[in-house]
Amino acid sequence: MSVKRIIFNTVDVICKVVLVVIAVMFIIRGIRYAYDTGLQIFDQQPVSAVNTSTIVFTVTGADSVMDIGRGLEEKGLIKDARLFWIQERLSVYHEMIGAGTYELSPSMTPDQMIEIMAAPTVEARKKANLEEKEAKAREKEQEKKKETKSDKETEEGAQAEKEPVAGQGEEEPSDGEAPQE
Repeated sequence: MSVKRIIFNTVDVICKVVLVVIAVMFIIRGIRYAYDTGLQIFDQQPVSAVNTSTIVFTVTGADSVMDIGRGLEEKGLIKDARLFWIQERLSVYHEMIGAGTYELSPSMTPDQMIEIMAAPTVEARKKANLEEKEAKAREKEQEKKKETKSDKETEEGAQAEKEPVAGQGEEEPSDGEAPQE
C-alpha cells in the first residue's frame, strides 16, 4: 500500500468520525431542547411567585395569540411568547381568548392567564348554550301540546263513532206495530 493511500484512508475515517460526533451533538441538543420546551409547557411556573401586583393588559379583536404572547412577555407576565402560543394551542380554551381589558399578575401561570382572558368567550358560549336549550325545551313543550290536542281530537272522534246518532242503529217499526218503549 502506498503512503498516499494510507493518509487518504486515515483522513476519510477522521472526517466520518467528526461528522458522526457533530450529528450526535445536534441530536442531543435537539432532545434537550424538546425536553426543556415540553417541561416548560406542561410544568408551568409563574414569572414571579411572590410578585402579586396586577398589570392591566388589553386584548383587541385583531390580536393573534402570538401578538398576545409578545405583549405579555413585554410586560413581564410570561417568559416566552412562543411557549405561550403552544400552551394556548394545547389548552381547553384554544381559540377562546376574547377582546377586553384584563388584570393579570406575574404570579399567575400562563394557563391561569389564558383562562381569565377566555372567560368572556366562555360566558358567552354558556349563555348561547343556555338559550339554545331553553328554545329546544319550548319547542318540545309546543310539540307535546300539539300531540295532546291531536290525541284529544282523536279520542273525541272515536267516542263520536261509538255513540249512536238518534234514529240510527234502531230498528224501525213495521207497518202495523207500535214502537216499543
